[in-house]
Amino acid sequence: MFKQVQTNLRVKKYGYMLVCMTTFWHMPALGEVLVDPTQPPGVQISGKGTGIKSAPEWVLSSTLIAPARRLATINGKTVAVGEQIGGARVVSIEPARVSLKKGNRQFDVELLPREFKRIR
Repeated sequence: MFKQVQTNLRVKKYGYMLVCMTTFWHMPALGEVLVDPTQPPGVQISGKGTGIKSAPEWVLSSTLIAPARRLATINGKTVAVGEQIGGARVVSIEPARVSLKKGNRQFDVELLPREFKRIR
């Protein structure tokens, strides 16, 4: 009987020790920020720890460059140079980029981020 009690205490002791070791082993991982590898490029997390992702205001999905016209599809709407989209005016349309101007600020919207796109 005494040997069985001693064995049970030993099992409990090592069981608790195993639980504590695995808990402390994973503690450094709790402080790390994990990055989602399936997250689309260009999407950034707004706020710390909210889990809410902010989508870009303008999304360029295609461009059409022809001798007579230049068109771009931004946010699902086809626009030409000089037209308005979401409060911004289309300044220029290039094969993979559209320049927009909103107020005094001019900026580019690209089909793919530069770090993923190869220019030949």
